[in-house]
Amino acid sequence: MRFRTAVAGLGLGTALVLAGVSAPAQAAAHDAVPSVLGPDCYKGKNLTNGWGECRTRGNYKWRVNVDCTLGGSGSSSIVTGKTRTNAYCNWGNVEQVYIELV
Repeated sequence: MRFRTAVAGLGLGTALVLAGVSAPAQAAAHDAVPSVLGPDCYKGKNLTNGWGECRTRGNYKWRVNVDCTLGGSGSSSIVTGKTRTNAYCNWGNVEQVYIELV
């Protein structure tokens, strides 16, 4: 009960993070803008790779880029439309994952 009361005072985004739910990453100008401006894409990471998944049908091209510890980076190949792809760190572990419309 105390946890629910504490979470009730937090914003929805914070409550979702506490619950282990990740919000979608839009491949558009702003993360909070609905997919009208771009495809509905999500991103995630584990230790040495980042992944991206776009769920909107269409003929758009995109790729996943990762920034890694120790100055490393990586990019996936360019893919088209609704699919999932990975980008691997060439040096270090994944710090940030980006979805880039090409």
